[in-house]
Amino acid sequence: MRWEPAPDLHARLVDIAVALDFDHVRSDQVHCARVFGARASAWARIWGLPAIFQNVMELPASYVIEFLCPAFDNLPEDEQDRVLIHELLHIPRTFSGSVRPEASSSLKINRTTVNRYYRAYLKAKKRTQPRTPTKVWLRFR
Repeated sequence: MRWEPAPDLHARLVDIAVALDFDHVRSDQVHCARVFGARASAWARIWGLPAIFQNVMELPASYVIEFLCPAFDNLPEDEQDRVLIHELLHIPRTFSGSVRPEASSSLKINRTTVNRYYRAYLKAKKRTQPRTPTKVWLRFR
């Protein structure tokens, strides 16, 4: 297996987290990597740094999201965004290094939930896009 940093995916992840007001996500402590040669059927996986490692090694809570390629890269952009949202939903509000399960008492991470957040992301993205300037006609006398 081979890993390589994915700064382009990290930038998209940050854009989505900001648009969705995921203020608990500390983007400097979330890392993205493309993985080649993995045999999993998933498109992405998130890994959290357990508390024991944080305490013993005196490290902050951190997450790594690995994107399994070429499967992830072959997805359409909107589906990639949904995968990014899905992985962000696994980060708990405590940003503790633990990973929220697919079905917890506070949130079920499923297609319906991801689509709801995706629609909110598109709405927020539309609101923040700069408007195209309109022509202004000046009349001189």
